[in-house]
Amino acid sequence: AATFLLSVDIDKTIAELFPHAESLLPEPYKIFPADETQPPTLGFALAETAVIKELDTKLDRWLTDETAWQVTRNPNAKEKAQVAMASYLVPLLKVAENAMMSNLLNDYHAVFWLAHSFDIARHFSSVPRRVSSIEAQVGRTQGDALKYRIFQKWSLETRDQMSQLANKAAAILDGEEQHALQFFRLLQDDVLIFTEEFIGPDLRELRSFLNGYLRRDFQGFRDGFERLRNIAAELLQRDRTFRTSLPFFGINPDQGISTAVLLDGRFQEFLFELPAVQNALNREDREQFQLIARRVREFAVLNQLRRGIAWMIVSPEGSVQAADKRSGIVYSHTTRPLDFGRPGVVDPIIHRFGLIYDISNFTETLGNLRRAGRKEEINSYRQMLLFQRRLDSIAQRHLLIFEKFLGDGAFYSTRRALRLIRGAVEIQHFYSEMRKTGFAFNKGLRIAVNFGYYRLLPMRAGVSNEKINEFYGPGIVELSRLTTGKANKEIEEFASFLVAHGYEPLKVQNFFAPLEHGVDVIDHTQHAREFYAYVNVNGHLVNEGIVASMPMLQELSNELGTEGQRLFQLRSPWGMYFGFDPAVEGLEYVGVRLIGMVSLKGLDNIEVGEVVPFIPGEVEGTAVDTADSLVMLLRQEFHQRDQSGAYQPSTETTHEKLIPSEIVVCIRPDATAGNGGEVLIGEWDPLSDDVRNPVRLPRADFQRLFSLSGDLNAENLSTNKKSVRETYLRLSDHIYTPAVQLATFREKDYAAFVLGDVVEKL
Repeated sequence: AATFLLSVDIDKTIAELFPHAESLLPEPYKIFPADETQPPTLGFALAETAVIKELDTKLDRWLTDETAWQVTRNPNAKEKAQVAMASYLVPLLKVAENAMMSNLLNDYHAVFWLAHSFDIARHFSSVPRRVSSIEAQVGRTQGDALKYRIFQKWSLETRDQMSQLANKAAAILDGEEQHALQFFRLLQDDVLIFTEEFIGPDLRELRSFLNGYLRRDFQGFRDGFERLRNIAAELLQRDRTFRTSLPFFGINPDQGISTAVLLDGRFQEFLFELPAVQNALNREDREQFQLIARRVREFAVLNQLRRGIAWMIVSPEGSVQAADKRSGIVYSHTTRPLDFGRPGVVDPIIHRFGLIYDISNFTETLGNLRRAGRKEEINSYRQMLLFQRRLDSIAQRHLLIFEKFLGDGAFYSTRRALRLIRGAVEIQHFYSEMRKTGFAFNKGLRIAVNFGYYRLLPMRAGVSNEKINEFYGPGIVELSRLTTGKANKEIEEFASFLVAHGYEPLKVQNFFAPLEHGVDVIDHTQHAREFYAYVNVNGHLVNEGIVASMPMLQELSNELGTEGQRLFQLRSPWGMYFGFDPAVEGLEYVGVRLIGMVSLKGLDNIEVGEVVPFIPGEVEGTAVDTADSLVMLLRQEFHQRDQSGAYQPSTETTHEKLIPSEIVVCIRPDATAGNGGEVLIGEWDPLSDDVRNPVRLPRADFQRLFSLSGDLNAENLSTNKKSVRETYLRLSDHIYTPAVQLATFREKDYAAFVLGDVVEKL
């Protein structure tokens, strides 16, 4: 294409040649090699099937018989040619109809005609030789004319048959059939794409087109073309105005006048106004030159699209390789080459790695913010805007494709497991940092990752009617279930329904209390972590961290093995993990462990694992000496844990002991405040020294709310520790306040008490 088209303003050139090109021309897509870390190519993946080969054979047979009839005019040859034409048209229209009716995810009809034009151009370019093989003299004098006479017959017959096919499909396709016909008619009108395989820089392949189709002398055209080139070259050397004008056409004067420059439409308009050119070429020659130049440039674009077709063979085992085995090219196993002999052309199922994140209690937090006032709402909006911008940068860094928003979160997809894991742990790590700085939506972040199959649903979006492909199917259902996880969602929905219809909340809560105890059995060791995921004793998934499906872990294991990543055994206070170095800033390891089999609504039993990022120094990693894969190590550890009971953390070291968060009460003495003092209560994290969800009240109000009398000292708080804790936990579920540093209250004459197993003063 570069031979006949200027690389500058290529979009403008295509728009000039093909108005509404974005909807008319088929759009190439990415074709990934087996090693998906290598850059993809752009083109069309097509399966080399018996159907395509049969069409090629029958076209060849018809052209052989038709050529014999056109040369000999033998009545028997005529009848034979008619039978061969019918034998070719029947399967051609069947395949074209299948492609037209299947125009879902791409313009399959246009791609089919591009693919078939390979064979059509090869056979029609050989017609003069076929004529010569029958009658040498006729071949020399009439070969080109017979070529285009036969092409005209093919063109009229196929155009008529395709119009009838479109009319038959109109009731189903609702206008799409006319869009499909536009490209087919474009190819026929160009002529060259169906009659020439290749056009070289010297344009000698145009001899047949000029002699047989335009009825012009090719040598006269070549002589005029060379005169035009020489005049332009001479003007470039001698005319300073001409030379300084070239950059306006995107032409570097130092590179001379190339064929692409002479064929450019805008440059021709400028060139043909010059007296030197008008004296050398008459008006008819200039107009003829412009017509031929446009045809050649159209051929260049269409042929470039045609050259993007990659013929493939799919083995019974599912491997995809180039049809030309000499190339040795192997494509990604997820490649789905188009098969025009198959109903629907291609199954709209794709396998992808998917990620969904979900912000916990998002709706409740929004309600609290609305009640807190406009200032808090605006502040939270700015925080969410920052959060989304950072998510976008993380997704771009790890090549995650944003697909759509889903309620309180979003759905991303990618083609590699390691990219997805790195993106997931970085999103979680970033959320943790945001929460420490007072992120309004601080109730938690749940993430699920999987490897599954999705169906693509083509849709139109926006004013421009742009086509988009919407993901749906079992893969996204599985991700949604893994994200929410908890089995008591149905109970909560029933309870909310009853309260909304007038039942007293306390009575509803008491009614469902026995069921809730049966559904959720809390593992307090796990809940003490910032992010966690486990399967409780009732077999229900509790996800407040990152959960991965077993197929996802299997693909991750394969990628780690292929890349030769070293595996480590990671011991934590709450479980044993096997992990690897994720090459993510701020993280030392990413650990994985199996947590069990879960049954989720609408799905079969799913084996799941937990993915946990570890910052430097958080755990000690021991290199794994065996050659076992990650999945094999995970299964071995899970079965050992299952047989011996819950994992018991090591007690030989103290730096690995888990430090749970505690309720802290900070009291300002009466003497420093005129309103009887002030009390702050919240959840203290010893690692960050943050007090989360703090509640600040006047001392009298605090004692009344928490049913405390007398002095607020260690003894009084110890006696009422349980009721204070329960009251605070109920209260914190319905409020939003940013975290504060405990150190700021210690410096302001507050007395701080920790409500642990023993109430003690800090």
